[in-house]
Amino acid sequence: MRCRTMFSRINSLAWHRKCQPKAKMDFLRQVPCPANELCSEEDDKSRVQPGSQFTFTVQDRRQPRFWYLSLIACYRNMTTCEWETSALPHPGAVGPPINKEGNSTEVTPVADLLGGQQFVPAQMKYDIWMVNGVPRLRDYYRFEHQFSFEYHDIFEINLTFGVLYLFLGIILHIKYKGEYEPLACLLFTHIWLYVAAATLHAIHLAAYAFDGKGACALLYIGNVLGCASETVLLILILTTADVGFPILPAELSHFEEKVRRYRKRQFMRINSAGVVQSSASGFSNNRTLGETDSAQNSHRRLKEILLPAYAATWSAAVARSEVIKAATMVPTSSVVSLAFANQEEESTPACCGLIKCTQRRKRTCVYLGCMMSAILSIELGLYIWALFDQDPVLDISVWNTTPGRLLVAVRMVLAFWFLSILYRRQSSSNLSEVIEPLHFAVAYLIWFLSLPAVVFVAHTSVSPLWRQKTIFGVMHLSDFLASILYAQLINRANSYASH
Repeated sequence: MRCRTMFSRINSLAWHRKCQPKAKMDFLRQVPCPANELCSEEDDKSRVQPGSQFTFTVQDRRQPRFWYLSLIACYRNMTTCEWETSALPHPGAVGPPINKEGNSTEVTPVADLLGGQQFVPAQMKYDIWMVNGVPRLRDYYRFEHQFSFEYHDIFEINLTFGVLYLFLGIILHIKYKGEYEPLACLLFTHIWLYVAAATLHAIHLAAYAFDGKGACALLYIGNVLGCASETVLLILILTTADVGFPILPAELSHFEEKVRRYRKRQFMRINSAGVVQSSASGFSNNRTLGETDSAQNSHRRLKEILLPAYAATWSAAVARSEVIKAATMVPTSSVVSLAFANQEEESTPACCGLIKCTQRRKRTCVYLGCMMSAILSIELGLYIWALFDQDPVLDISVWNTTPGRLLVAVRMVLAFWFLSILYRRQSSSNLSEVIEPLHFAVAYLIWFLSLPAVVFVAHTSVSPLWRQKTIFGVMHLSDFLASILYAQLINRANSYASH
């Protein structure tokens, strides 16, 4: 009954030599076929590919469609032309012929407890090759022949962005000559992880294009590296919103030299006003005696007291607000020393194992380590879970699975966290020195929400034939644009520091 129900829709359409000689569609093949011969349904040898026992020819020239190959434990009773199941023994039923010698078929006799007769199940080993296009023309479209339609152009997209990221990494390495701050190191980590993932994907896809098998291990490793690369970019943006933009050591030394010159000028101005360095009251007396002269030149004195334009350095971002407040106070020697206390603390070395670094860099490294451990664990854990949870028949995309949906939810939560960080740190980071904080928030909020938006639109409005390449292309484009923007902002921060 199950087999009859299953074949009820195609029974009148599928051609059969005896039971349906007038049907037009070539759908069915009976297996196992005779050893070293064509299957019984193949009546024209010219239509069968060399070295094969049967060939299905699908012609969808106007519109691509999904085609499924089903191996079903049913056979046609040649006496009644009805479909019956071959999964269970049927006493007295006429079963299909079983080949015990060839065609890679293993047989094992089993006692039929129901009828007392011998029932012989068959375990088949088959090699069925499914390709797109005419096999004799496969060299003209090598990277489409072995792939299903929804994976066409994936190799080209992957290779294009891999080359773009490679050029971006080389240009940044040449420009900054190996002088990196922690956040700049995160950017380089993101770039080279993506290059490694794109390389592994390209190797797998190139091998698959020639042999139809590829290297699945390289594919899974590349997927994990790609997920890690995107997560590192996510951590980089969150950290930048918290502590500001990085500045590389060459420009930072130039900035520190400007600060030292400014301190020297302030000290000379205080001494020229008759201030004794160890006495704060002396300056108050001199201020009373010279009040008239000071009032006449108040505008000039105010401009001298204010700090020069600060370099956009994330390492001095927290100290900047305190320096500005101190500069607007009465400029005693104690205030001057207070204004630069944080800068001196910043240059105090702190030992981190065998590596010496400043206190602030040590705190930043610990902060980055904790954030990377937490977010990487969540993202990679969900992604690996999705790989194992995905049903190859029902779930065409990884985003159809439960862990895939959780990944989208995590990205939305991190988007709200990004906005809360910007709101909380808007007055203590150096974002405003490089870019308008509102513009920074809008640009990277679009990146944060690109994954949920693209997945939602693709699964509600895009055909499954185009869904995979749409999500793949848009996400890689958004990641590359986010990396380009961040590299440009680093360059702007360092240019601002060097002037």
